[in-house]
Amino acid sequence: MPVMAPRFFVFYGLSIVLGLGALGCGGGSENVSGTPASTRGGKIGAVLPTFSHPFFLAQKRGMEDKAKELGLEIDVRDGQDDDAKQIGQVETLLNLGCRAVILCPRDEDALVPAVEAANRAKTPIIALNRRINGGDVLCYVGADDAEGGVLQGQELVKLLGPKGGKIIYLEGTEGSSPQRKRSDGLLGVLKNHPEITIADRRFAGFQEDKAKGVMTDLVRRFQPGEIQAIVAQSDEMALPAAEVARAEGWKDVVVLGFDGSKRAFDAVRDGRLQSTILQDPTEQAARAVEILASHLKGETVDVENITPLRLITKSDVDKHQPAY
Repeated sequence: MPVMAPRFFVFYGLSIVLGLGALGCGGGSENVSGTPASTRGGKIGAVLPTFSHPFFLAQKRGMEDKAKELGLEIDVRDGQDDDAKQIGQVETLLNLGCRAVILCPRDEDALVPAVEAANRAKTPIIALNRRINGGDVLCYVGADDAEGGVLQGQELVKLLGPKGGKIIYLEGTEGSSPQRKRSDGLLGVLKNHPEITIADRRFAGFQEDKAKGVMTDLVRRFQPGEIQAIVAQSDEMALPAAEVARAEGWKDVVVLGFDGSKRAFDAVRDGRLQSTILQDPTEQAARAVEILASHLKGETVDVENITPLRLITKSDVDKHQPAY
């Protein structure tokens, strides 16, 4: 949806501009002469997949803190884990006259219309943490999720040894770039290790309750000793999976997580998890705001802005700080 044009009233020879910007993101008026949004005043906007997950709440805080540090106003909105609502939130921010938008899409294909709406409004848009498969995105800021999948795969091969075994693979939100890329990375490693086979793979949306339900079903299907490892694309899935599995007598199963939460760090220390992959949502979010601020000042920014991933095991867990 394009940005709505303001209304003009003439009063004693003076033009008074009234627009939707006064209600929200727009500190300045929307431009009717085709001037790009990057030259206007006002706030910037951001849309996250959901506020119900600690990873995205950490992103929210990271953006707000960095914006305050840089003297920017930011309006961060909750997509409520719904593609249509995320699109609607982006369109709302555009209608409010936001100078730029940071978008972490729930689904990399479904959110293309949101990018296209920003393109029509001449408003720069950044993809944060997850990629978007269409439209003109200014840049990507986040981890290389395929690399994360490779790190998990390599650690899995090391843990299972030459005998290998059967694994369960718990994947995140179907269609999101982390789900796809982390899967690509892991499967790329396993392609060269036929001794390791995936006995079952399920989508659990990066969510604790969904992972617990999925794992409760799987422990009825497989007997103790049949499964040697559980690989999860997030710590929020790995931790309940480990809890359910061990409650059913899967005492020797190894469990690998992803994201580097404090709970995961504690679980690595006490052996409930064998590893996690640390990525910092606060770091990613702050970097996105910094890049956007540079762009709005007319500076050139890199198309790819990759933040680091680190394998965390018991041997080095105390050398790092958790992501959230």
